[in-house]
Amino acid sequence: MGNGGKRGGWRNVKMLGAVSFLNDLSSEIILPVLPFFLKSLAVSSVGIGIIGGIIDGFSNIVKALSGAISDISGRRKPLVFAGYILSQFSKLGLSYSSGAVDATLFTALDRTGKGIRTAPRDALIGEAVESKGGAFGLHRAMDTAGAIAGTILAITMTYLGLQFRQIILVAAAIGFLSVIPLLFVVETGKAVKKLTLGFRMRKFLIFTVIFGMANVSYMFFILKASDYGLLFALLLYLAYNVIYATFAFPAGKLGDRVGKTRLLAAGYLCLAISAFFMLSDFLPAIIAAFLLFGLFMALSDALQRALASEMSASQGFGLGAYHFVFGVSTIAGNGFAGLILQFFNFTGVFAYLIALSIISAAIYFVEPF
Repeated sequence: MGNGGKRGGWRNVKMLGAVSFLNDLSSEIILPVLPFFLKSLAVSSVGIGIIGGIIDGFSNIVKALSGAISDISGRRKPLVFAGYILSQFSKLGLSYSSGAVDATLFTALDRTGKGIRTAPRDALIGEAVESKGGAFGLHRAMDTAGAIAGTILAITMTYLGLQFRQIILVAAAIGFLSVIPLLFVVETGKAVKKLTLGFRMRKFLIFTVIFGMANVSYMFFILKASDYGLLFALLLYLAYNVIYATFAFPAGKLGDRVGKTRLLAAGYLCLAISAFFMLSDFLPAIIAAFLLFGLFMALSDALQRALASEMSASQGFGLGAYHFVFGVSTIAGNGFAGLILQFFNFTGVFAYLIALSIISAAIYFVEPF
């Protein structure tokens, strides 16, 4: 592939993909076993929902600030490096957690690291090539390939009888390798005098509240699936990641050609069907739910980032603002889902997800921004 006429070109995309591969390998060793580790620490359903919201959304709160700083300074790489290093030390701390408070603290610190790095990293990707859907799709595919490898390692270590703390400690050690490919990334930032969003981006952010509320954590899926056994639930999580990694890059390239909003509408319909299948106790329906959940992530994650990048007048600030709104909404949505599970059951959680997914699909189909 050529460099697209921009600084860094596809080499930047590939190197940042390699960074994410190694970091996600580390993270995804932890994430499949995390809900069970939290239960072993006597964390309540509401607590698990809040931590799930922190995992999916807390980092986004930091992204607006880090994105703005990278725009003003014109330097993105130092923030990306600092964010990855903070996350690895946080994983190390998580392995020594003894209760809900410190587990929440280290999870929040890990997500803070993600928040520091993500908007500047996404700006490095968005500025590297013209094909934004393809670039973000390739990056998400490499990221999720790391998730597949990490999940396989998590399943293997669980099968071999390692304790949850030992598994998390191994993950932290692997995570420190993730900063090495970052050394080969070319800086793309340019200092800007004024941070702007633009009218279309401001409208998009209003609807992003709903998209974030629909971003219910994988932990609700995996906890429901654990009724069939821990290893079976972890295998379903692996299948979810395989589908995500397989279709992320093709979805991004297809979005560049046929339009991102129509594919996003289809993605949220996949999420609605996935949640509907999770209402069932029929095993093939549960398996299909995880596969559709992976397809939803492949269609939505890269394309929403690419859409935000296209709408942003200031790349770092615009992407950071998108992540901020999406993140706050995700925390709220997962906290509410945790309350539903605490006082009702999984049926209520997935009914809530069906409703928000259908609304999100309708918004993307109409495209009011």
